[in-house]
Amino acid sequence: MKHLLKVLMIGFLISCSKSKKDSFLSISSQQISNKIISVNIDRIDLESNSLFGVGDSFLQNGKIYFLDRLNVQLLQFDANGKFEKAHITRGEGPSEIQRFESFTTDGDYKYFLSGYTLYEFDQKNELTSRTVLDFYHSSSMKEMESNPQPDDPGIYEVKYVNNEIFVRDGKFYIKIETSNPKLNFLMHDKYYQETANYGEFDLKTGRILRILGKKPPIYLNYKYIPHFDFYYHDITDEDIFISFEPDSLIYIADKDFNFKEAFGVSGKGMLQDYIQVNDLGDYDTYWRPNRTQKGFYRHVKYVPEDDLLFRTYTLGVADKTSFDYGDNPQRMQIYKEKVLIGDVEVPNYFKVIGKIGEYYYADGSGGNPDNEEIVVYKFKLD
Repeated sequence: MKHLLKVLMIGFLISCSKSKKDSFLSISSQQISNKIISVNIDRIDLESNSLFGVGDSFLQNGKIYFLDRLNVQLLQFDANGKFEKAHITRGEGPSEIQRFESFTTDGDYKYFLSGYTLYEFDQKNELTSRTVLDFYHSSSMKEMESNPQPDDPGIYEVKYVNNEIFVRDGKFYIKIETSNPKLNFLMHDKYYQETANYGEFDLKTGRILRILGKKPPIYLNYKYIPHFDFYYHDITDEDIFISFEPDSLIYIADKDFNFKEAFGVSGKGMLQDYIQVNDLGDYDTYWRPNRTQKGFYRHVKYVPEDDLLFRTYTLGVADKTSFDYGDNPQRMQIYKEKVLIGDVEVPNYFKVIGKIGEYYYADGSGGNPDNEEIVVYKFKLD
């Protein structure tokens, strides 16, 4: 069995309070060849009268949930796919909501984000609060317009595409970005060097408390790649695993999103000759070619009981006339104790969501703009 080990120490700038200091980020790239070369994936037959919808699935307490953004409902199934009940539905009643973009849970409480409004439902699925997110309470409009600074929360807004929200220690977290004309992802190196990725909010008042996280240096290799200004995370008790679309590394951050270490191996045969964009007109023109024809890294899921991490990625296609998202093939990396032990083919839009018993489960609906069907998979690692 062939072992490959490379350990590098590179200088990396990490933000510390309002100042910066030199630090070092430990980066490792380890793999064991041919440990896992394929995975048998089964699609679960879900039993329900409402097997259509636009959204994604997640696991909680041994159950499968489907978050339906099209019909505005939260459906519950058992581990075998049998429908059990609908928790939240569309409407104005005590357990209803009009629409939402993002969702998370904290214990028995459920949180839906619609625009800038956060809805909290209790264990009885009754609406207990509506909170409007406030980015601006400590900011000067004049300063934001004339001299926007990366450490000013007021220049940021909700990041709508590929957002992931979560609640921890009584605070609410969301992905953020800035589209300020003087500080944005189309025109400014400073955007990639200094702007934050996450906002921390007071759950009761909605006021922003801190802005957190930075982008890795790979973005500075381009002028610019705003079509890949997306990142994905998974949260554990102490650590946050973060994957950035153009970066082969998976970053481990602390609770304040400061990078502690990184590991990862490049995907197989990825086409990463990204079309660089620094003009608003080109942004629209090249969005689809970049997203359908190029390779980029996607979702991460850490399973602590097995010390396994799954990361999916797209390969890209050489056909310049291909503009269908579904034609960009996908693979999945499997890491054991930060060592790559497998890189396998998976269906498009495949995203590991956790484990029940001996099976790992994956969502197959989220991220598919053309799908209105609930798709859930399960698989084992032998």
